[in-house]
Amino acid sequence: MKLKLVVPGLAWLDAEDGAEVAAKVPVPALSTLLGRGRLVSAPRSLSVMAAGLFGQPGLSLAVHEARRDGLLPDPDSHWLVADPVTLRVDRDRALLADVGVMALSQEEADALVASLNRHFAEDGLRFHAPGPGRWYVELPGPTKALFVPLPDAVGEDVNRHLPGGSEGLVWSRFLNELQMLLYTHPVNDAREARGEVPVNSVWLWGEGQLPEVPALSDAVLADDRLWQSLAEIGGTFHAAAPYAFEGLAEAATAAERPLVVVDTLQGPAQYRDAWGWREALADVERRWFVPVLAAMKDGIVKQLELSAHGPSGFTLEVKASDLLKFWKRPRPLSVLY
Repeated sequence: MKLKLVVPGLAWLDAEDGAEVAAKVPVPALSTLLGRGRLVSAPRSLSVMAAGLFGQPGLSLAVHEARRDGLLPDPDSHWLVADPVTLRVDRDRALLADVGVMALSQEEADALVASLNRHFAEDGLRFHAPGPGRWYVELPGPTKALFVPLPDAVGEDVNRHLPGGSEGLVWSRFLNELQMLLYTHPVNDAREARGEVPVNSVWLWGEGQLPEVPALSDAVLADDRLWQSLAEIGGTFHAAAPYAFEGLAEAATAAERPLVVVDTLQGPAQYRDAWGWREALADVERRWFVPVLAAMKDGIVKQLELSAHGPSGFTLEVKASDLLKFWKRPRPLSVLY
């Protein structure tokens, strides 16, 4: 088996204190793998890492996602994903949290989208909410703007990820209008009265659609919709990620080149929770790195490709034969910073 293991958040996302945070939890199996393999620094976004693992130029997923949600857009039509989000003011910045932190009902989504459609009808924008957690906007033509994919913006200051391109300012103004409308919406008034977070913005991204390219893996095991969608576009078998390495054989059946996404670290890293991140890292060490290292020593895993994103992101390639190079000392995760 040649295993691709993707661990979003494995490289602590704040480069300034990454070494200090990473040094406080022992990960001997991961350190052995880092020391024996070929390590390439790859500071990049989660979207770039994900797209690259599937041979794609980016995450232009809007048309595919809309079709997956039953909207059946014309192949030549123009769409954006318009994910409902909440913005939380923190001193001089506004942090983004996605619908994952909300308990949003379909009735609430329908009411919010109906208001957006009335407000933006003259601009030719039509919003859709096939599910409470995934919205779309149908456009009369290309946006001529550049949008940051949601996975790159969650937990970040939104002011660093505003629309760019020749029409970026136009779309920034649209977003300001939209946020003012949602801020005073009765649905959000009721949510806040119940102590729930408001849907005070949407996150636009994913314009266009991706080409079908030859699959680089023969099975994708991931819980996140992003990875499942990329697998579907490539015609690759996909299923939920196993809890630990021991469940890989059953989940991937006879796959020889599986790609597994372990997202245990993603949330704690995004929200800068150092304690939670260290606890999650120790858990990933027990469930994945220790048994993977043992499987490589036993010849079950012939090659490991480990990928992590962020300012100290990296790609690591380790062959089973590399473990015989006993003179190569383990490398702690903290040396990456």
